[in-house]
Amino acid sequence: MRSKQAIAVLAILVCSIVLRPPLAAMGPLLPEISNSLQLSSLNQAILSAVPVLAFGLGAFVGPWFSAKLGSERAMVILLAVLAAAIALRGWFGFGSLVVGTTVAGLAIAIANVLIPSVVRDRFPNAIAKVTASYTAVLAISASAAAATAVPLSSGLGGWNPALMIWLAPCLVAIALWSMLGTGGPASGEISSASRPKDQRPVSRSAVTWALFTFFGIQSLGFYAILGWLPTLLIDRGFSADGAGGLLGLATIVGVPFGLVLAANFGKMRRLDWAGFFISCITLTGFLLLLMPGLETVAAVTIGLGQASTFPLSLTLISISAKNAQRTTEVSAFVQGGGYLLSAAGTFAFATAKDFTDNWQASIWLLVALTVVQALSSFTAGGSRKIE
Repeated sequence: MRSKQAIAVLAILVCSIVLRPPLAAMGPLLPEISNSLQLSSLNQAILSAVPVLAFGLGAFVGPWFSAKLGSERAMVILLAVLAAAIALRGWFGFGSLVVGTTVAGLAIAIANVLIPSVVRDRFPNAIAKVTASYTAVLAISASAAAATAVPLSSGLGGWNPALMIWLAPCLVAIALWSMLGTGGPASGEISSASRPKDQRPVSRSAVTWALFTFFGIQSLGFYAILGWLPTLLIDRGFSADGAGGLLGLATIVGVPFGLVLAANFGKMRRLDWAGFFISCITLTGFLLLLMPGLETVAAVTIGLGQASTFPLSLTLISISAKNAQRTTEVSAFVQGGGYLLSAAGTFAFATAKDFTDNWQASIWLLVALTVVQALSSFTAGGSRKIE
C-alpha cells in the first residue's frame, strides 16, 4: 500500500513537471516564433490566448473523463495526447502551432481538474501538503521553461526543438500513471447516474462563484505575465535573454515562500485573510510594473504573490466540498470558467496595448482586476462551504 502511495505522489509530481512548460516556454520564444513565421500582432495575440482558452473549455470535460474512465486511466490518455501535441505542433507552420498548442492546452486543462480529486481521494489527511508539493513543482517547471527557452533555442537550433524537449518528462509521467492501474473511477467518484436527485448544482453556491473569481483573476494575471512580460521588457530595451531571465525570476522567486505558506494552509483558521494579503502582494507588483526602471522589483513582488495565490486557490477547491466527486464538479466549474475568464483577459491585455500603443493601460487592467480578486477571497476562503 505504501509503495502505491509513493508511486501516486511521484506520478503527480512528474506530471506537474509537464503541465506548464509546453505553454510557459512560448512567451520568451514568441518574438523568435513571430519572426520565423511572419506573424501579425493579431496572430501573436491569438497564440498567447489560445492555450488559456483551451484550459477553460477542456476543464468542463474533466468530470465526464473521471466518471467514464477513472482518474488514473484518464491521466494516461491525457498525457499521451499531450506528448503527441508536444512532438508534432511545431513542424507545419502557424496553423499547426495553434492546433497543437490548443490540443496541449485541452489535455493539460482536464489533467488540472482531475489532480485535486486524486489528491482528495488518495491523500485525505494530507491535502494541503500534497497540494503544496505539486504546485511548487508546477511553479519550478514553469520558471525553468521560461528561463531556459531562449538559451535552449540557441543551443538546439531553433524554437521548435526548445519546445519539444519537454516531451521527455511527459513520457516518464505516462509510465508512472500507468503503474497506478487502469481501473474504474476512484473510490470517491460517482457517476451522474448515481448522484442524488436533490443535490444542488455547485453553480448555485456563492462560494463557487467566489472561487471562480479568485482563481480566474489570479490565472489571468499569471498568464498575462507569462505570455507578455518578455515582449513588454523588450519594448523597454531589455535583450531577449534578459527578458526571459526576468520572467524566469518572476516565476521562481516566490516558490519557497509559496511552498512554506501552502504547506501550512491546513493549519490556518482563516484562509480569507491569507487570500487577501497575498493578493495585495501581487497588486503591489503590478503597480511597480507601471514604473519604468523598477521591472526587477516588480517581477520579484509579482512572483511572491502569484506563487501563493495559485496553491491557495487549489487548496480552497480541494476543501470546498464533501467528497471527491463533488470536488471534481467544483474544480471543473471553477477552473473551466476561470480559465475562460483568463483567456479573455489575456487577449484584452494584448489588445489594450495595440489600441494605446503602450503597456500602461494593460497593466492598469491587471491592477483593477486584482483588487476584485483580493475582495473575493473573503467569500472563497471563509467558513461557508458548498453544500
